[in-house]
Amino acid sequence: MKHTTIFLLAILSASLASFAATAQVIPDTYWSQQKASEILDKTRRVYLDPDVSALTPGEQSAVGKLIEAGHIMHRLYEDSMHPEALQSKKKLLALPDSEHRQSLLDLYYMFKGPVASTLDNRRETFLPVSDERPGKNLYPAGMSREIMAPLLESRPELAADLLDLRTVVLESSSANLERDLAMLDRFPLLDGLHPSLRERLTALASGTDDAPLYALPYSVRWAPEIMQAYALLIGASDDVAADDPDFAAYLSLRARDLVSDNYEGGDAAWVRGRFRHLNAQIGSYEVYGDALYGVKSLFSLSLLARDEEKSRELSAALKGLQSVQDSLPLGAGRKIQQDIPVGVYNIIADFGQSRGSNTATILPNDASHSRKYGRTILLRYNIMTHPDLFNDAKEKYMAAVKPDFANDLSLEGPFNQTLWHEVGHYLGVDSTSDGRELNAALSPWGSHYEELKADLVSLFTSAKMNREGQMSDELLRSVQAAGVLRILQNNQPRTADQPYGTMQLMQMNYFLENGLLSFDKETARLGINYDIYDEVVARMLGEVLEIQAAGDSERAGEFIERYTAWTPELHERLAERLRKSAKYRYRMVKYKIYNKQWYN
Repeated sequence: MKHTTIFLLAILSASLASFAATAQVIPDTYWSQQKASEILDKTRRVYLDPDVSALTPGEQSAVGKLIEAGHIMHRLYEDSMHPEALQSKKKLLALPDSEHRQSLLDLYYMFKGPVASTLDNRRETFLPVSDERPGKNLYPAGMSREIMAPLLESRPELAADLLDLRTVVLESSSANLERDLAMLDRFPLLDGLHPSLRERLTALASGTDDAPLYALPYSVRWAPEIMQAYALLIGASDDVAADDPDFAAYLSLRARDLVSDNYEGGDAAWVRGRFRHLNAQIGSYEVYGDALYGVKSLFSLSLLARDEEKSRELSAALKGLQSVQDSLPLGAGRKIQQDIPVGVYNIIADFGQSRGSNTATILPNDASHSRKYGRTILLRYNIMTHPDLFNDAKEKYMAAVKPDFANDLSLEGPFNQTLWHEVGHYLGVDSTSDGRELNAALSPWGSHYEELKADLVSLFTSAKMNREGQMSDELLRSVQAAGVLRILQNNQPRTADQPYGTMQLMQMNYFLENGLLSFDKETARLGINYDIYDEVVARMLGEVLEIQAAGDSERAGEFIERYTAWTPELHERLAERLRKSAKYRYRMVKYKIYNKQWYN
């Protein structure tokens, strides 16, 4: 009996020791389980499993290669956003498996890196890494506009490359230059497609050129990964050559685009091609992550399955866009492409910047590509009409407005508001009145104004369609209710790096100032004056288009400052109401199509 007791005590002691070790397995430099759970308990988990049974064997093979390329794009996105992202993920994965570790992995997956947006909208590291910086990992550490401005002024010939959409800004150190020249030696294809780069790097390395900073194309900065993606896209192109020649041509051209950092060939094939079952957004386009200059694009890959019937119906409904353009407060006379390629799709998988619950995309953003080839609109149907996501949105809307307006929002409203938002990117002003590119002219506010314009064009166009008998009164009311839903904020947005939140707050304040919205102090709810809805939207749209046409960054900043006030007695009270009523504040989207772990 004595030996049995000693044996049982030994087992108990070992178990307690094991429990204690497990409890301490995650160092204190990581977020605690409790802190991680505060966000994860407020996270709606969405699982996408679209029907891909119509795909041919060749298309199925291509899907596998594109998913592999997507994982590469995702790692490049993570690395672009934070210099320690990939290493911190590796260290997290090396820790013993536990519920705590899995919670941190979930946070990393959802935020696509080691920095989270907290419940009060602060950016905070949850892994032991350095604080996030405005230029992310696309500029040298500590870089600011004040530091970079003197170089741009003294060497204006460098500005185009340093502020290019697809270059990383680096210090002209011997280590950097030696590494980059070695990449050109290792990959002759890159050397050939960037004919002047070797000469430039050599001049810096020898001291012939004393510029403290230089611009390096993305393809050279991430050469091994880009070359892997190149091979996968070429392979996917071969897989679908017989089934879908247009899609095959796009994939092969986009493969070349990735190594040349010039997307014109792929953009032309993407916009003008007529694909069968599959579509894919591949590369770096959107600049929202660059809070320093707002000009650096981030990598993404979105793989989509086309809904042919819904796409045909939608294309037929988009005839006559020139009349919409001509009716805008500014922009009449500008000729636009009438046959915008638009498709309704179900997401198969998203990677990089596009991962999440993005509802729609219109690309390319390049003004010259858009002028020559048009743009393509991709509507993500299985996100836009997901019942759980719509119910979450409806509850938020109903918590914000007075009971008289609670039933104005239907599923069709947000769908149409999003559709015309994407079309809105194509309409209006496409360059400044003196011919400059909008994003560069309004830097760092270009994205803020482009998204604001698109929102307002959506509401403006819906009202026009209603007057002309192309949209019912009931649907217009739902679109306008969706416009109110769009501008509801749980927290005060960060002006510099949240263009969406900023432009939504601007709309709310403009609408309040002009009587479209009213705030009931007793109930902390909004009232909607539908009688002046069209008039107020048209007025704000006119001001936004004028600012874009002028290309005056200072004026753009002043307009933003004027309409981003956040007061405790109105905005915070409404936000508090929304926070208390919301079961979910975040979304985590995962995909059935691939089984291997996302972090492999």
